[in-house]
Amino acid sequence: MAREIERQFVVNELHPDWLALKSTLPKKRLIQTTIHKGEWNKLRVRVTEDMQTGKKDAEFAFKLTKKSKKMSPNVREEFEWEVPLRVALYIMIGHIEVKKLRYAYVHSDGKKWDIDEYEWANAGITVADIELDTPDEKFTLPSFLWQETTKNKLITNNSFSNHPFLNWTESQRREFEKLKIRSK
Repeated sequence: MAREIERQFVVNELHPDWLALKSTLPKKRLIQTTIHKGEWNKLRVRVTEDMQTGKKDAEFAFKLTKKSKKMSPNVREEFEWEVPLRVALYIMIGHIEVKKLRYAYVHSDGKKWDIDEYEWANAGITVADIELDTPDEKFTLPSFLWQETTKNKLITNNSFSNHPFLNWTESQRREFEKLKIRSK
């Protein structure tokens, strides 16, 4: 298993830097569903389509989450393996899907970011995550990022499948709006 150390931030979708950059980035369409969720683990199936070539792939990912402090990154043991596309599509039947576009971005400090622009029932949410080598690794934030949401349980793929943005209460939407300021 590989170790995943990840932090997540809300993207300011109207920031001029993001608007200028977005159309230049390679992107993929992801459709995924969680087919098992335990207290500290989950099994996900994902179909990925490269928007340049049209090539489609599928994979399973098993993630085992480790407890971490509130202000630290998410740390997980992660095992991913390819599966035939037909198998993935068959297994996804009857499960709630999360759909998004994923942009690959390399920031000026050389760090790679995955930027996910959610679609369908979760349209209106765009987040960026960075995978780190160590929990205390330093990095600089791109100008178009707002608040960190690493530990926010409402802003996760699993949450989006069970409780999509379209169905959020007015109170939940107000809480999300509070995240739309630049981190200090």
